[in-house]
Amino acid sequence: MSDVRTICRTVPGLTKEQLELCYRANDVTTAAIDGLELAVKECQLQFQWHRWNCSSLSSKKKNPHTSNLLKKGYKESAFAFAVSSAGVAYNIARACSQGKLVSCGCDPSVNRKSLAKSLKESMQKDKTFYLDSTSYESLNESAQKKLQRIRTTSRWKWGGCSHNLNFGIEFSELFLDSREKAGDIQSKINLHNNHAGRMAVANNMQIRCKCHGMSGSCQLKTCWKSAPEFRVVGKVLKQLFRKAVLVDQSNMGNGSPLIIAKKFKKRKSQFRNGARSPRKTVRKHKKVMDLQKLENSLFYYQRSPNFCDKDPSSDIQGTIGRKCNRTGTGSGSCSSMCCGRGYNLLKERRVERCNCKFHWCCYVECEICEIEEWISVCN
Repeated sequence: MSDVRTICRTVPGLTKEQLELCYRANDVTTAAIDGLELAVKECQLQFQWHRWNCSSLSSKKKNPHTSNLLKKGYKESAFAFAVSSAGVAYNIARACSQGKLVSCGCDPSVNRKSLAKSLKESMQKDKTFYLDSTSYESLNESAQKKLQRIRTTSRWKWGGCSHNLNFGIEFSELFLDSREKAGDIQSKINLHNNHAGRMAVANNMQIRCKCHGMSGSCQLKTCWKSAPEFRVVGKVLKQLFRKAVLVDQSNMGNGSPLIIAKKFKKRKSQFRNGARSPRKTVRKHKKVMDLQKLENSLFYYQRSPNFCDKDPSSDIQGTIGRKCNRTGTGSGSCSSMCCGRGYNLLKERRVERCNCKFHWCCYVECEICEIEEWISVCN
């Protein structure tokens, strides 16, 4: 028991509830921590050419929730909460199916009866599978052989070990949602973004199959439900980040506080006989939003800073010393990344494998090359 407590206490920033959960289910909590590290790495990849590049969530800390940035209500904070929650659910679901955890195994809810519909929907992409006997007779010989091959290879069974996402989601809720107790706008939005992250995994589950039979004839398929590659989850959340909804809190009568989304819409200037229309070109619209209708969106309630200058109190590293693209025009360009401060050209040397050759059978042999190149670094 003392060893378990020691392991749990090596992770910084855990709440009392998280520590108790770690003591009771140390193996699952370890998988959850690994999920957080996976999330940070994905965050750093998705934002590597942005002013904010997730550096404040460094995986060396083992717990991104220790960052002061997550005490803010920025869009970037919303992404951090969502990807962390997704990483925990994802990694635990996979660990369950790999037999690494005592508390869970393959998803018990996945069986032929419950998931036949899922495979049938995937089969419907090939419409010839559903031709009736009359239309079958009217097909030419080539088409008949194709249809017969489709029918033959469609025999399948649920024999694989499906990723236990239900268990992953439940533990993610216990482990991360327990941090949010205040009931204020920050806690409500953090809980919402946690949920959105888990849904990014659940909504992109895949059906994978393995063929069995003589010479790969695929007379029988063993199928299972699998979480997508985490890169897919990262891309989904990055799209949600771009469309994140700015919200604020309003007390409506005696009911619970509601979330109000602000949207700003520009109207083209209208001219009449050369004169400018008196109508305002910019109108601000407010609309009360039901959280359930926007469960897959990311919410934030504070406008982000420019992330140009270092601010230790908010865990903002600034962009001094960051690499930039001097010929680009996007967020990674020197004009954007360096915030108008300019940049320097430095010669960088690195060593990497090169001139690799495959030898039969079966190994790859590479040379070691030293490469020099000029890089742009922000002032």
